[in-house]
Formats: sequence, structure tokens, C-alpha cells
Amino acid sequence: MLHLSRCVRPTIRDAAALKAVVRAGPERTAAGRSDRDMSTAAAMVEVQESTLSTESVTNRLAGLSYSQQYDLLFQTKPLNIKQIVPKPDRQAQAAEPGSSKVLLSDVHAVPKRPSLFGREWNSTDMAYAAFIGGMHLLACAAPWTFSWPMVGLFFATYFISGCLGITLSYHRQLSHRSFQTPKWLEYVLAYCGVLAVQGDPSEWVSSHRYHHLHCDTPLDPHSPYEGFWWSHAGWLLDNKATIERVYNRNNASDMDSQWFYRWLRDTYAWHVVAQFAVLFALGGLPAVVWGGALRVCWVYHVTWFVNSASHVWGSQSYNTGDLSRNNWWVGILAFGEGWHNNHHAFEFSARHGLEWWQVDVTWGMVWLLQRLGLATNVKLPSERQKQRLAF
Repeated sequence: MLHLSRCVRPTIRDAAALKAVVRAGPERTAAGRSDRDMSTAAAMVEVQESTLSTESVTNRLAGLSYSQQYDLLFQTKPLNIKQIVPKPDRQAQAAEPGSSKVLLSDVHAVPKRPSLFGREWNSTDMAYAAFIGGMHLLACAAPWTFSWPMVGLFFATYFISGCLGITLSYHRQLSHRSFQTPKWLEYVLAYCGVLAVQGDPSEWVSSHRYHHLHCDTPLDPHSPYEGFWWSHAGWLLDNKATIERVYNRNNASDMDSQWFYRWLRDTYAWHVVAQFAVLFALGGLPAVVWGGALRVCWVYHVTWFVNSASHVWGSQSYNTGDLSRNNWWVGILAFGEGWHNNHHAFEFSARHGLEWWQVDVTWGMVWLLQRLGLATNVKLPSERQKQRLAF
């Protein structure tokens, strides 16, 4: 159940007046409010008049822009993050006051919170910003610590943490359960994900599952409807806004029930420190720069581009109702994750590059593990499923 009755309650007379204005058409009121403003207000009144079922709330959110849905949903705290919110109306979003197109796309964004200035930064925001900023500053030392062995170290750690860790383990195996491996191998791959410094497995999986549950609605942790920067990295630096949408982690109870993932969660910071200590012991400052800071930043942005670029640039082969796109260059950089429309159409699939020409290195790893007898229950979409969703 979603309760919006905690909002300021207008009188029945106010509600009737608002509804009459909406029915009257696009004329502006004496206060200068357009019918779009009044329709949003009228919808809020209807929601406030009683405690509504989730289905009733869903009906009232249908046909509204992302911004209108956001304004309605965020009137009550905490959010009901388990409800299903209909996809925003793209035309209504394009008509939003202050909306602007993301460059070279058809996505109209309206920022809902100040990204850097004009908002409160809590200690978590400042810690994240300090670490991410520090990694970028240290990465700037790459030209002065260059050597070919360090380039090799960069690509090795890029593959281990990015492909084996994030895309193969965190994403396809743990988040979507698209294949199974022996537990020892599952844990080894998950530890590779820890090396990417994107959070412990349980935290990453929980946030990602909410992204799929609410993709490109106001309950999505990182929709580009709030701006390209927000979907790329801004959401990571606004802990208050993000936690509102993912505060309940019980959608990853399958992770928390296992001692290994609880241990990684409780000791996560020590593994980050240990990684850089090992790099320094192996190769001094150059190894810390190339195998640590530069590689971490590179994998950060490659991962973030899946959330940002692959939701604004590219093509759609399947009718998913969201903004997910197939983006070839993200597909190459992110080991196959850029075939994002394919993924949102068939999130259970271990293979994202569904066409022969769609490069998907991560699928190649799943295929290899399957041939070796180490991957079982590998899930793929059937031709009938693909035809059903194809444009």
C-alpha cells in the first residue's frame, strides 16, 4: 500500500475546483498556472483523498511525465520501493517546463535535485567524493610512471576486475542468476568484483535489482530523465537521494544468507586497502597508479556509461518500455554490457550480444566455463521470446 495522505490535505471544495480547472482545458488560471500544473495538483488531490491500493496509485501515475510522477511519489516518506510504477510518458516529459534534451538523443531531462551546489552533503557523500576524486588525481600521474609492464598490468587488472568481477560475477551471475558455478568459483569471481572498488557484492546486487524493477521511473536509482550526469555518477554522490530509493536491502537476501558475502560486506574496506598494498609491494608507485588508480577510474567510467550512455544513445531492438539502448562502443569497453536494450528485454540471459556481430566478451567467458563443465543452468532467450518483444 502507498500512503500519500500525510501530505497537506486540501478541502473537498479545493479538490472540486482543481478538477474543474483540469476539465476546462489549457487556459491559464489567474495565478498563472498551466493545465499541466493543475493536472498534477489534481492528481495529488485524488491520491490524498484516501488510502489507495498500489493498483489505484499505478493508474494515477500512468500517462504522467517522469517529473510529475516524481513529484507525486516523493510527497510521502519512506517511499514504497516495492510498488510497480508505470513507465513515464515521453511526450509529457518533453513538454515539462525546464526540460532539455540530452545531447544527440531524444531523452528530455529535468534535474530534480542540485547535483553539486545548493544541497546538503552528508559524510558519506564527502567520503565518496574524496575517494573518487583522489583516484582521479592519482591517475593523472600515469604519464610520469609509464612503462610497458605497467600497461600490461593495467589491462590485466582491467579484465580481472571489470570483466570477471563486475560483468561476469556481480552482474550476470549474482544480480540476475543467469548461470551457476561451483561455490568456490562463484566466490573467486565475486572477489574479483571487490577489486573494482564499486561496493561489496550484496550492496551492488541490491541496487542493480532495484534499477531493473523500476527502470527509468522515479524509483530508479539512476535514470537519465534526471540528467546525464545524474545517471552517470551524480547519484553516487547524493547518498540521501539514493538511499530513499534503495533503502530496503532484503531484495538481496539470497546474498546475505551466505557467510562469504556477509564477510565481504563487514570487511570490505580492508580488502580495498589490501589491494593497493599488494600493488605497491609488487611494483611501487607505478603499480599503484596503473594497476590501481588509473584502472579503477577506467572501470568506474566504463560501468557508469552502461547506466548513462546506454540509456540515451543507440538503438532499440526490443520494446522494453524504458530508455535502454544497444550501444556498440559501450559494448566493446564494457565486455558486452553495452547491448543494453537486449539485456533489459531478457535480463535473465547470460548472453547480451544476441546477434553474431554484437561483441560480448563476457558471454565468451560463460561459454568457456560451460564447455569446461564449470557453468551450468545457463539461461538464454528463446526465438519465440525474442519475436514477442521485437519491434
